[in-house]
Amino acid sequence: MSEQSGNSVGRKPDFVAYSVRETPDGKGHWNKVGTAWQHKDGQGMDIQLESLPLDGRLTLRELREERMSAFENERQSENTSNYQERSTSRGRNR
Repeated sequence: MSEQSGNSVGRKPDFVAYSVRETPDGKGHWNKVGTAWQHKDGQGMDIQLESLPLDGRLTLRELREERMSAFENERQSENTSNYQERSTSRGRNR
C-alpha cells in the first residue's frame, strides 16, 4: 500500500501501530505490528502492517525520535539478516 504507492518511500513513518493486549497484572503488553505515514494533505494515512492483532484493535502512536532510532536499528538488522539468508542460500545452490 504505502511503500508501493510511492507516497512514503524514503520517509520516516509518522506513527507506529501496536496491538495492545491486557495482562493479568493490569499492564498492557504492546506489540509493534506496523507503521503509518500521514498523507501530505492531512486527510488520511497509509498503514503498513507486518502482522495483524488477534482482537482486531490497533493503537497508533506518534513516532518519537527515540523510537525512530530503535525502528531504524530494527530495519537495519532485518535487512542484514535478509541479505545473509540470500547469500547463504545462493552458496548452497552452487
